[in-house]
Amino acid sequence: MATSSDFIGKNCPYCGAVDSLQVDEALGEVACTECALVVAMGLEENELTRFNKDATYDDVDRHREPENDGFNAQTSQSIAAAALASSAGTGSGVNVSKVTLHPAMLNCIRGLQKKSAVQEQVIGRAVDLAKHVVGGRRARGQRVERQNDIAAACFMIAAEQLNHPVPLAELRCLDASLGDVEFRRAEIVRELHMEEEERRLKTCFVDNLLTTYILKLGLQVSLYLPQCKRLLEAIQRVDTFTRMGMVDKIIMALLLSRTSRGFQLDGKSSLGNSNSKSINGSGSTGNSSHSSEANALSTETVYANFAARAHLDTGKVKKVMQMATDNLNAIVVEFNAVSTAETNGDNNNNNNNNNNNNNN
Repeated sequence: MATSSDFIGKNCPYCGAVDSLQVDEALGEVACTECALVVAMGLEENELTRFNKDATYDDVDRHREPENDGFNAQTSQSIAAAALASSAGTGSGVNVSKVTLHPAMLNCIRGLQKKSAVQEQVIGRAVDLAKHVVGGRRARGQRVERQNDIAAACFMIAAEQLNHPVPLAELRCLDASLGDVEFRRAEIVRELHMEEEERRLKTCFVDNLLTTYILKLGLQVSLYLPQCKRLLEAIQRVDTFTRMGMVDKIIMALLLSRTSRGFQLDGKSSLGNSNSKSINGSGSTGNSSHSSEANALSTETVYANFAARAHLDTGKVKKVMQMATDNLNAIVVEFNAVSTAETNGDNNNNNNNNNNNNNN
């Protein structure tokens, strides 16, 4: 007679939904959460979970003894060893070749890849991670809930492994139906024992995201990356931005290097020479208001262009840059301090090298 354990991880025989069967132990029934049809009735209580007031410790542990189950015990051990060998990279102990993902998870991963324009290799990595998560939960008898959020979290991890981070703000613009993806990501890291990999991804997140944004704007990485990193360090020193997220700080640093004349690499405003005169206060009084309006309009265009290329909400970008404008003086002070310290450090290194050469 069938028991509730026979339906764990099975597909619905009516609608074909994956991992949608829910067991009611009290009624002895199994129903599909997708099509709402009863799949089985009159289930026998699971022998391993059946209550027995006269049970002893020997009775409880009997099912774990290989000699009591001969062939079945050896078969289970060999299957477990094969599964562990096939998943040595994640520590989940799941044979992913036998795991089937729900079509919704596959569609979510493929859709995010297409919209974000990340290289196609991310699909295979994300699917492999999702299979380890789903397979591990099925093996433990757990239901897989919020499948799209899990798929999005796997996509985030896979994209960062390919040095093309897709931050949470971008994911929400690409798919507004997503929920708490960060929480699902933390669950995945814990379940698959990826703590060391997560720490590695965090150490290179800033450089990779800055590089990604710079390339999306068609700029030269070798020029803009060092400047943006100096700006980012200056922004992190300003007390007002202590609670601001790292992605917002990166956006602020990049756009300041594009719109603020004091931070631009060529010393000229990217908004036009006429505007740079009004910024410095050297323009004529009659044209000052016109130049200010043109400057604001051009700045808005830069923000909107970046938001479109980075798949971000334009209002969010403008809000971040408004905070930068309100605290521009503090950023300038810290940026000058960072630049001075960097220059002094380079001079000291050059002096040390010269002294070593003279001694030799």
